Amino acid sequence: MIAVLLMILGCASFFYATHVIVSANPHAKIPTWIGLPPNNPGRAFAVRMAGILLLISGAVFSDGLAWYWIAIFVLILMAPSVVYMALHNRRATRPEPSDPANSSSEQDDALSNTSQSESGHFR
Repeated sequence: MIAVLLMILGCASFFYATHVIVSANPHAKIPTWIGLPPNNPGRAFAVRMAGILLLISGAVFSDGLAWYWIAIFVLILMAPSVVYMALHNRRATRPEPSDPANSSSEQDDALSNTSQSESGHFR
């Protein structure tokens, strides 16, 4: 029971570290496997290290479980962090939606400039 609780706490700390990194980089894509994000808060590193310690402790205390059940359990618990990071990266790479009011006025300006240049009159 203690092993499962330690593993859940370890994965929760990983999710919190992911949240801290995503909050520090709202518009930047975060590297998935290797590399550092543009903004890397120190507390995210500390929370990740605590998560690793908790996961290892949970694996050590799980005498009755086979190693593959521990791996499956950890993968299931880590899924929310992976999905959260993937959704953030998808949002960060998506172009900003343009304001329809501004885009129509820009198009009108472009059209008026081309029509005036064709007639030989400029602003």
